[in-house]
Amino acid sequence: MKLSVCEIYPTIQGEGFLIGSPITLVRFQGCNIYCSWCDTKYAIPFRENLQIPLEEVLKKLSSIGREHILITGGEPFAHPVLGDFVEVLIREGYFVQIETNGTLWQSKFETLPRERFYISLSPKYSVDYKIDPKFSRYADELKMVVDKNLTPEVLLRKEFLPLVEQKKLILQPEGNKEENVQRALELIDELLKRGYYARLIPQMHKLINLP
Repeated sequence: MKLSVCEIYPTIQGEGFLIGSPITLVRFQGCNIYCSWCDTKYAIPFRENLQIPLEEVLKKLSSIGREHILITGGEPFAHPVLGDFVEVLIREGYFVQIETNGTLWQSKFETLPRERFYISLSPKYSVDYKIDPKFSRYADELKMVVDKNLTPEVLLRKEFLPLVEQKKLILQPEGNKEENVQRALELIDELLKRGYYARLIPQMHKLINLP
């Protein structure tokens, strides 16, 4: 197995419900969509010349020595080897978190031990927040980037509603900008009026100057 991975390094999870956790970040190179505000644009292009053997990746992860692995991108689900890679990591004793835009699914995840992987779903405006229906069942958190495009109607779409009702909704102000923080607060108030709940969680790693 070879992996199109452009970065592996230890850091702290700066987003979502697992914020503050010590992690090893594994960044896949290549994304199937383009978001204008993406903060890792260098990871968007697919690069055929970037292929790292699984053994080399596992050696690097072992040398770092952190149990929590964060797989991000790019878009991890755009890579057919993702499911098999996660299976290997679980077998090696790791807990695996995957960040995804939710447009693609791999049936392999329906057979993996549910307690050993965690899916952070972050739908994108650039594709009208479309997701594969499977994520309504398998996502552990629904992380919505708050900018001028996000509305209560989007948050309460039928595909998101099961996650919202389970209090899995996170509002993440784009760029930690003041105007987007205010939008997030307004969205929370509107959701509360409608009987729903959300949390505002900024990008902590940017606040404390971590990659």
